[in-house]
Amino acid sequence: MAPPFDSAGLDLQKKPNPLTVFQQTLERDGISPWRARFKAHDTERRYTQNLVEKTLPSERLLWYLVIFTYLGYWILDVLTISEGLQTVLTMRVIVACAIAALIPLSFVPKIKPHFGWLSAGGIWLSGLSIIAMIAIIPPQGAPPYIIGVLVTFVAASCIMRIPFLVAAAAYISTSAVYLAVLIIRPAFSDVDVISGYFFMVSIALVAVATSYMQEIRSRMIWLRDEQRKRDNEVIEKLLIEATAADQSKINFLSMMSHELRTPLHQIIGYAEVVSNSYKAANDDDDNVRHLNEIHGSAHILLSRIQKMLRFVDATAGKMKYEIVETSSQELVDVAIERMRAALEKASIRTDISGLKDATLNIDIVHTCYAINNIIENAINASGAGTTLHFSGETLEDGAYELAIRDEGRGMSPEQIDKAMKPFTQSESALVRSREGLGLGLTVAKHIFEDQNATIRLASDGQTGTCAIVRFNPPPAKAEKPPKKAQQA
Repeated sequence: MAPPFDSAGLDLQKKPNPLTVFQQTLERDGISPWRARFKAHDTERRYTQNLVEKTLPSERLLWYLVIFTYLGYWILDVLTISEGLQTVLTMRVIVACAIAALIPLSFVPKIKPHFGWLSAGGIWLSGLSIIAMIAIIPPQGAPPYIIGVLVTFVAASCIMRIPFLVAAAAYISTSAVYLAVLIIRPAFSDVDVISGYFFMVSIALVAVATSYMQEIRSRMIWLRDEQRKRDNEVIEKLLIEATAADQSKINFLSMMSHELRTPLHQIIGYAEVVSNSYKAANDDDDNVRHLNEIHGSAHILLSRIQKMLRFVDATAGKMKYEIVETSSQELVDVAIERMRAALEKASIRTDISGLKDATLNIDIVHTCYAINNIIENAINASGAGTTLHFSGETLEDGAYELAIRDEGRGMSPEQIDKAMKPFTQSESALVRSREGLGLGLTVAKHIFEDQNATIRLASDGQTGTCAIVRFNPPPAKAEKPPKKAQQA
């Protein structure tokens, strides 16, 4: 099949030019392709400051190594050079002292940002001195290591942090001097000149290309690190703001709950006093019914406020647990008894025939409250005349699973996912048929997890929902056995 073409007849599958991609990458990062430095002066200044702080100390060590290596070759000079030896040794000492004089300049604050020029100056002086030695020593007596020394110093300069334009100028000028020496000295044959040209030009090209790629790569790495730092700062700031917002929410809920609970107790108290007064006076008109409505609504509101307080304490880690050995049968009996009135009002039966007894290490008060929340959700989802089934058994791994299954409307996977989140319900806020804060299962989940237990919901979406609570065995028995729970 022929490759696709656009309306202009261009091949859409043609790969982009690597040079174009490279240039576009540099433009995106704000790097000048020709100068190998940032276009923005402020960015270049910050990059240079980073080099001064992190690279300059190691650069000084390289300078010491260059001086030591340069002087170390005097041993070979003494062993191999017969003519002009004194001149060569004197030149080594002078050049080494000149390079060493550059090191103290790197401690001057105004010169620190330009330490790359000092490195280039040292390499340039050493290169010129080696070329001068080649010019002084007769070709027939020149040791072969001399040209190798020049290659060594060119390679060392590629490791140092020298600005690209400065490094390129040093390489090109050194190569030009070497090529001029080959032409000026008649002692060199045509083969020496041609091979010297080829050698020096290739070394200079490799050195320029290496310096260019080093500068580009160094700036790209620094730019990525800077972007990563900024991203981390933004993320940290967002986390701080999110934590502050969450803490503010908790503080608001706690304050609101405490502020509302006090007047509610007064409303309930006065409603009971007035209702008892009407009953004592045999006043059976609508006043008693109205007071009962006020009394019932106040109790409902108080219950929701207390649930909000439990949620605040659970999310803030302020709930205190007293772990004791408790019978699972006793736990379920107490939970059902507390919800007896609500179950009878909704005409819902309970079935505990599938419940097998076991000993659990739990806080019975908080755990019973969590199970009551599950039962309350089951009542709201079930219709009159249905049954709420309780079952439980000990698993092979020592854990105990308690299942509470209703016969009401089921839940979809999306509704199950939302059910564990605070202030959400399985129905939309605009169309829901029952009231509530959507905190029951959330608080229950916190209570169970704080006691090394878990809760999950299961439903086929049609025939009821099953809440499965898994009480994991304790990781290790304490030296002091837990005390027996008092009879509820």
